[in-house]
Formats: sequence, C-alpha cells, structure tokens
Amino acid sequence: MARPPLPLGTPGTISVAEEEPGSWVARCRFRDHDGVTRRLRKHGPSKTAAKAALHELIQQRQRGKAGSAGGLTPASRFREAAELYLAKVDRKREDSTHALYAYHLNRTVLPALGALQLRECTVARLDAFLEALESRYAPSTRRTLRSIVSGVLQIGVLHEALPANPVRELDRIEQPKGLAKKKPRGLTVDERQALLDWFDQDSDDDRVRRLQRVARAAELPDLVRFSLGTGLRIGEALAVRRLDVNLDGVPVRGQDGPLRVPVVAIAGNVTWVKGKGLVRHDGKSEAALRVIPLPRFAADFLRERLAQPGEDGWPLFPAAGRDGRITYRWPSNVRRTLRSVREEVGLGWMTPHTWRRTYATILDDEISLTDRMKADLMGQADFLKNTYVSRGELHADAAVLLDAALVA
Repeated sequence: MARPPLPLGTPGTISVAEEEPGSWVARCRFRDHDGVTRRLRKHGPSKTAAKAALHELIQQRQRGKAGSAGGLTPASRFREAAELYLAKVDRKREDSTHALYAYHLNRTVLPALGALQLRECTVARLDAFLEALESRYAPSTRRTLRSIVSGVLQIGVLHEALPANPVRELDRIEQPKGLAKKKPRGLTVDERQALLDWFDQDSDDDRVRRLQRVARAAELPDLVRFSLGTGLRIGEALAVRRLDVNLDGVPVRGQDGPLRVPVVAIAGNVTWVKGKGLVRHDGKSEAALRVIPLPRFAADFLRERLAQPGEDGWPLFPAAGRDGRITYRWPSNVRRTLRSVREEVGLGWMTPHTWRRTYATILDDEISLTDRMKADLMGQADFLKNTYVSRGELHADAAVLLDAALVA
C-alpha cells in the first residue's frame, strides 16, 4: 500500500546523523503548499544545532508559501489567527463590537488558547475550555466567547489551515439545570405613575428633595418619558439630535382621512470605546435605523424642549464637556444617577432597559400591530417576546368579562 501523503505545510520524521567529526546534518521530508513533497536538510556543528536549523527552515517554508500575504498554516498559533480576526472585525463592525471582542480575547480567550497551534484546536480542547468557563460567566457571556472562538477559527478555515471549524461540533450553551431564566420585567401602570409623580412633585423631606434635584439635573424625568414613548435603548436615546425630531409630522392616511404624525428618526447610538472615549456610531444593523411615531405626551414635552435655544446638531439630551462645549451624555452616568434614586420609588431593580421592556409590553398588548410592526418599532430583526415582554400583571378586567359571560 502506498504511503499516505503528508498534510500540506507539515514535515515528516526528522533524522539527524553525524557526517564527519564536528559536522551534523538534519533531514526530513516536507510537503509544500503546492502539494509537492521535498527533502530538506540543514547542517550544524552539533546534533542540536543541525536540528534547530532544520526547524527554522521548516517554519520559514510554512510561513512563506502558505500565502505570502500573511497566510496561516496548521502550525500557526491561535493568537495569529486572532489578530487577523480582530482586523476583520475592525473593518466590518462598529467600534463598540471591536472593543468588546478585543476585551474578551485578551482577558479570557488568548490566555487559554493563544499558544495552541491551529491543528491543536480540537473539539475536545475547545469543549474543555468552554466547560471551564461555566463557573465564571453567565450563559450569554459564554455564548459571546464561543462566537469569538468560532470567528477566529473560521479565519483558519478561510486560509485552508483547518479543514473545518471545530466549534460547529460543540454542544449549544444552555441555561444551567435548575436555574430559571430571569423573566423580563417592565413597569406596571401603577409603577409608571408612581415614578413620574416622584419626579414631578417636590417632597417635604430634605434628603428626598436633594435626590429629586439630582434626577432633574440629569434630565431623568424627560429621559424616562422619552424612553417610555419610543422604546429606545439608552445609547440610542442619548444619541438622538434635535434635527432627528420632526414635530410637524409626516403625512399618513388615517381612518378619518389624512393626518400628520410627529416622528423621531433613530440614526445612531452612543457607547464607550476603549482608547476613544464616548463614540457615536450609526447603529449595528439596518433594523436599528428606523423612524418611530411619537405619542402625544412625548411630542408635547419635546415641543417645549426644542423651543429652548440650541443648534440642530446638538443632542436632544445634551451635556457639557470638559471644554464647555455641548456633547453627548454618557449612558453610564445616566445609570449611576438612576441607581441613586430608584430605591426611593420602590423600584430598586429598575434599569434604563426596563423602560424599553415597558414599551415592548404595551406594544404586545395591542393586537392591531403585527409582530413585524413591533420588531420594526424596536429596531430588531424579530419581536423577541420572551426577552422584552413583561408578564404576570393583574388583569382585573378578566373578572368583568367572566361575569358578563357566565352570570345569567
């Protein structure tokens, strides 16, 4: 039976022999990336030196003909593929995504996998790596880490350094048994009213009154109303500019004839990026770029806000930078202020994303809107009920309906 060929870019068994006193030669077969197997040899003054010289020659051939433009081979390290992967992410994705992936790579992935050759990134090793993360990270974070590892190894596949992506053979990352998935929770009618009343009414308590002043200085009352009326992510709400709001409205056909609906165009997001600070980008997907109709209560307070002096390009919720110029508010500062006041309203669990869930829950109760319409309004590919829609609120009207149906 014929000897099977060596894999592309790999050497055969290395032999070392002394040709004459003080002169050693190391030999092996090497299958180049053109498919031709060649004999390589290197001399040295010692057995170790000859073998080291041959190893260096092998590495040169692996790097050189695998692709003169920085190609990978099965012997390339995981970290080399990671560099190419990050460069690709930098070209095609937003700065925030690149920063997140770089953070996870440097903090978690490369310390464990960076020194492995691509051929050593087997299904078993990758499965052990992800299993070891179960005690450190939530399932959502581990899915992100798995996606990053898959992206790096897919670069190896594209360079023909791997026959297939081993991550595809791994089991899905599931919620741990016995640990219930956290249910989404929005604000009920009573909670919404209590929150807005707390913002608007001055307390007799000096400490509470100071907290109310802090909330108003951070523009939380208007920001909460705006978020409840639009369902925006906190970064999207803070990225809205004055010019993005059209209170004159766009013409639409209603049941009673033509009418104009005030709208806000969502054309960006603000987020923190390491090395760059606060960055405004144009959104991560086409679904994120959308136009949202404004309810009357939102249009009313926005009309008052836009009547104040300001330039069209200014943020709708501006902040003063260190140099005194108008700039965007930091989402982290909004979250910090919210944490300082939410206990006073009995809503210690509330975050800015709660306002988005509240919006989604209100939309879900409206049967005239299809799921596609709801997804468009929220800037998503699909309307994710299990992620955003709050459940468990008392529906007292059900008792009235049953009385009408069952009582003679």
